[in-house]
Amino acid sequence: MAYAFQTRIELECADGFYPRSDLSTYQSDDFELRLGDLHYRDVREYAVGRNTSAGWQERRDATNDPLPVTRVWTDFLPQQEVERVVPARSDGVEFGMEALARAAVSGAEAVSAALDSLPELYAEWRRGQEGMMTGLAPRRLKTGQALLEKVDTAGSRIRDGIDLLKRDTVAREAFGLMNTAMAMANRRREAVIQKKLPGDVDPPTWRPFQLAFVLLNLVGVTDRNSGEREIVDLLFFRPAAARAYLGLAA
Repeated sequence: MAYAFQTRIELECADGFYPRSDLSTYQSDDFELRLGDLHYRDVREYAVGRNTSAGWQERRDATNDPLPVTRVWTDFLPQQEVERVVPARSDGVEFGMEALARAAVSGAEAVSAALDSLPELYAEWRRGQEGMMTGLAPRRLKTGQALLEKVDTAGSRIRDGIDLLKRDTVAREAFGLMNTAMAMANRRREAVIQKKLPGDVDPPTWRPFQLAFVLLNLVGVTDRNSGEREIVDLLFFRPAAARAYLGLAA
């Protein structure tokens, strides 16, 4: 009797392999599964492993059109390239921690000038997402519409957080102190990494999603009777999400 462990099986077909059609998530009543179906609707699966993973070679021609997948194989240690997300910024919104701290000290008008454009930028992004829904299959369209409703809710909460800072002096003072504390911590961390003095590193800034996360949770944090206190907001960007959590806790 002989055994073979972690063997590799590879198949080639000059005409190309056809991707597997899996409609189980499309037809599911579970929203999370339908969400995955919507997000990965353009991903093709050409092989499936049993007690192992599978891989295939995707190619494109000179015009970037896909070519047939002619090789598939089993793979015990699969690799996948994950593209880095580069945050978009706008000159109309202030993301600098120290600048936001100064705005909070200056008063409501300074806070308004620093943050009022953020909900508009979020609404602009939403319109772009809505435009991508053209041609979706019926159930995917329904899932997309449900997501847009959540986006609208988040946008309203961000705006409510900004309005709170403009009218509530205590909340505004706390927001300023939080930004000051986070800026000091970030300067010290970067100083160690860059081997510089804290005052010599670039002024620390929020990423757009971090600042938005803090703002959309402000009403729930400050108002014990707010219905938003029943909402659990999660961030899926590691480790940058930790800074947003720390900021809100501060």
